[in-house]
Amino acid sequence: MNFNKGKIYSVLLITAFVLSDFSQNCFAKNTPDEEKKQFIEVKSIDTGNIKTLENKTYDDAITIKEIYIDGNNLVNAQNILNKLNIKVGTKFDKDLIQEDLKNIYKMGYFTEKIKAVPQQTASGIALRIQVEENVPVTGFNVTGNNVVSGEEILKLLNNQEGLPQNITELNNSIKDIEKLYADKGYILARVQKISDDPDGVINIQLNEGKIQEINISGNTKTKDFVIKRNITVAVGEVYNENKLKQDLARLYGTQAFSDVRRVISASPDDPDKYKITVEVDEKRTGSISLGGGVDTETGFFGSVGYADNNFRGLGQELSTNFNVGSGVMFNDNDVVDKAPLQFEANFVEPRLKNTLNSMRLTAFARDIASYQVPLGIEKRFGGEAEFARPIKKIPNLAGSISLGVEKVRMKEGDESGINQKFREEGYTDAFRVSKRAEQLEGGTYLTLGPGVVYDTRNSIINPTEGWCASASFKESFMVSGDAGTFGKISGAIKKYYPVGEKSTFLVGGKIASRLVGDLPEFAAFRLGGPYSIRGFREGDIGNGQGFMMATTEFRTPIPFMNRVKYKFLRDIRAAFFADAGTLFHKTFTTDLYDRPGYGISVGSGLIVPIPMLGPVRFDYGYPITNVGGGNKKGNFTFAVGERY
Repeated sequence: MNFNKGKIYSVLLITAFVLSDFSQNCFAKNTPDEEKKQFIEVKSIDTGNIKTLENKTYDDAITIKEIYIDGNNLVNAQNILNKLNIKVGTKFDKDLIQEDLKNIYKMGYFTEKIKAVPQQTASGIALRIQVEENVPVTGFNVTGNNVVSGEEILKLLNNQEGLPQNITELNNSIKDIEKLYADKGYILARVQKISDDPDGVINIQLNEGKIQEINISGNTKTKDFVIKRNITVAVGEVYNENKLKQDLARLYGTQAFSDVRRVISASPDDPDKYKITVEVDEKRTGSISLGGGVDTETGFFGSVGYADNNFRGLGQELSTNFNVGSGVMFNDNDVVDKAPLQFEANFVEPRLKNTLNSMRLTAFARDIASYQVPLGIEKRFGGEAEFARPIKKIPNLAGSISLGVEKVRMKEGDESGINQKFREEGYTDAFRVSKRAEQLEGGTYLTLGPGVVYDTRNSIINPTEGWCASASFKESFMVSGDAGTFGKISGAIKKYYPVGEKSTFLVGGKIASRLVGDLPEFAAFRLGGPYSIRGFREGDIGNGQGFMMATTEFRTPIPFMNRVKYKFLRDIRAAFFADAGTLFHKTFTTDLYDRPGYGISVGSGLIVPIPMLGPVRFDYGYPITNVGGGNKKGNFTFAVGERY
């Protein structure tokens, strides 16, 4: 169907109306005069063009055949075209084009002077999108940053250089800058002011959030200086949430408080600075304990003790404990059935003379059946002072040195029993007398040794991730006696891998050896029992001058226990483990009792956190290697604290 002239004039009138109505609705922010100046541009179609339309339909006449972008210098035209919903080949639609202009404006690179100018051509409509770019960005000037380098901040901004100023991109960059600070713990940092220079440089002024004052509240017994010495954040420095969290965890770890928290408020004198208040809820720290239970080493036992984790409100720790047992719980032909008596007292000053040095004083006395010397009785008493200090240059690393004195006396517990054992193994009386005297050697010793500990665990009671490594050396100088001077060196490492939210996979290992002289029987390393290879009785793998052992363990919460009211019950963990270890340079006792010298076991157990005591373990292990004269059906073990 061909157009006649009347139809062509109708098309012109309709097109003029559409263009006029479209341009009047482009940007509501402009005045009518501005709209006419910016958006309305309807040109007459000359007669030459009219003739070209004679063979076109109405639909062809209002179909967009070409789209042009005018006015862009720095922004790629294709990026603008990608924002258009109107395409070549579609009919002219004023509402759709109006939305397209809004989309172009939202790109952020242009002023509001955006126009859509349709032009009638021989083939249809050529649509020209006219834009005006913002002032180009020539660079950025960042001020007010101290804890985050300018290079790190500029990396978030450099992609805008050489392009027109873009408010959207700049706002996103502001969020990225504040997130960069927050990820490093500087949660109070804000972009305070933005301005631009005539030459295109954008100025960004930061307020990193400095601390104006630190206050303490809630403490009645604990002295302020005891709390403050555990707080490493300081007035005048930029507030760091991660650093304060470590401080609060350290405060909570003193066990003097039931809760520790922080409150942040803007300073009324200077809104660019902040007041930090550390609020504490003190708990009763002194306690007298009376208890009893059952232990694989001491049998049924009773204990009485006193402990105060905030002695005199000075953050010091004082504890004493006296323990008496019934003797070996299970029949053991190499351990005397003797009621053990044990006493221990500890005093800890975490900040000696208000320095970072800590001091631990320990006094002890033990009269027990020996697990080191078969059928022997072991009496020890002495004391030790240990001084420790964090090493500032390496976070989470601390060094220590200990000095002590100890008297060790060994005596026969069952002379007839040990004599019979020697005879059963075919040894002569002369050899027995000589070897037994060697086994019962003791003496008085001065001990001295350094140690280091590296600990990044996220919790002491129930760690789910982090490392814990230690190494120590201790030299025992004989003052009197017949066992001789000897030295020991040891190292241990554990790695915790989080599994899900609360479960943990643990891999660990330990190695130790003599370093100076031969270890007397009472000081030899032994394997087997709750603190080494579970599933074996204490010492059932044997004794030696050195050892190596490893463990893997999976710990997970008890199902449905999270519904229980008491937190320490919710913290109970089920454990599934595998242990392995071997001895170096086995002692005579290992051969006398046909102990294997190595062992591998698997098993499971429970880890129960007890307030003011630590994790208590109940494990059942099953040996999968030779047990020698030990229990082939496995063994239950009980232990307090981590194994090593």
